[in-house]
Amino acid sequence: MAARIIRRVEVLVNESLAGVLDIETDGLSPRERVAFTYADSWMSAADAFEISPELPLRRGPQRPTQDRELFASFQDASPDDWGRKLLYEELRQHALIEGAGRVPPTGEAGYLLLVNDETRQGALRFRENGKFLSSWGRGAGIRDLKVLSEEARLFADTGEVREENSLLMGAGSSPGGAQPKAWVRDDDGSMLLAKFPKTSDVGNVQLWEMVAIRLQQRAGIRVAESRLMPLSEFSHIFLTRRFDRDGDRRIPYMSVRTALQLDTYSHPDYVKIASEVAHISAEPVQDANEMFSRAALIAMVNNTDDHMRNHGLLRTKRGWRLSPSFDVNPVPAGTSDTPLTPLGGLFDRDVRDLVDFSDAFRLTRDAAIVRLQQVATAVSHWRDEALSLGAEPDSLAYMTKAFEGENAKRVTSLAPSPAVMDMGGRSTIHRFPSP
Repeated sequence: MAARIIRRVEVLVNESLAGVLDIETDGLSPRERVAFTYADSWMSAADAFEISPELPLRRGPQRPTQDRELFASFQDASPDDWGRKLLYEELRQHALIEGAGRVPPTGEAGYLLLVNDETRQGALRFRENGKFLSSWGRGAGIRDLKVLSEEARLFADTGEVREENSLLMGAGSSPGGAQPKAWVRDDDGSMLLAKFPKTSDVGNVQLWEMVAIRLQQRAGIRVAESRLMPLSEFSHIFLTRRFDRDGDRRIPYMSVRTALQLDTYSHPDYVKIASEVAHISAEPVQDANEMFSRAALIAMVNNTDDHMRNHGLLRTKRGWRLSPSFDVNPVPAGTSDTPLTPLGGLFDRDVRDLVDFSDAFRLTRDAAIVRLQQVATAVSHWRDEALSLGAEPDSLAYMTKAFEGENAKRVTSLAPSPAVMDMGGRSTIHRFPSP
């Protein structure tokens, strides 16, 4: 019978001890049993908060719910597909060096603790025997981008990282998603997320994500500071400043999947998302309003990757707020799994449906129509923005369906309720509902 192995790992939010994570394994399989206990000092702090929605502020050990192996906020700080593959490669290379017969079994908590401490998403940190986990891997800077891009392409194509070119291992293990990525330091020391092209890309994916950033700015949607770096005549690296960092201070983060306590396969509609975010938010009206604009733009550029880990919230002094928008990628074909409204279609997400639920977004019907028009006007500038960023004229025809679908025409058919003057001379303006 295998002996139990129990690791006790301190969990910190920035430099403050939040509690202790106990991880129990048998050393033979990746199966883990975890429990978290809040520290008394955290419980008594005036600014304490639940570090994950299913971890209420109470004493004693707590275990994951809903058949999860790990607490939801911890999953947000864990590697996704790209980072997990890199971490497995690091374990494999380490096993070869040590002459081990196989890669050690590693579960969800194990992968979480392998992520480089400097680059891990959000403000959660993990410390064992006085050392922060993990500290392996070299840091990367803006001048390393071309080397990182080549390593990322090689790894995406072959699954291998050459030992003499292993810069990607430390810089690329934390970001989520499947697109090749890495964290790098800008010249001013701030942290950037770099997204690289891969061999299987159709078109200049990075440039079109930058186009979406520009369109969101035109529509009044908050985004992180972003830019493109030319890589070749027809490719770019997309760079965006991390919104979960303020200098050296880490800002607590949770995805909407975590905030709403959803499983991996849940895709609530934007009406539900807005209602739930407003319930959580320290600024419910502002965040619900913005979720309306984001939902409309996402549909109008045919972003099909709008799953619940691609929406998030940041912890401010007053509480949780919507994070800047991120991972909006226009595509000319394909469908999303996230409907706009209850019973809304997926093959044709009609933005007019959002107006019928304007109250869920804390908007009047007229204000919702005005927002739709603002978004439509912003999206109409897609050609100008793409050309200004260096898009090849031939690529515009391929991307037209992403930006000029039926929704662009539908918005023109909407108008605010007509105003009627009171002939009695009073200043009140009455509005009849639109048909």
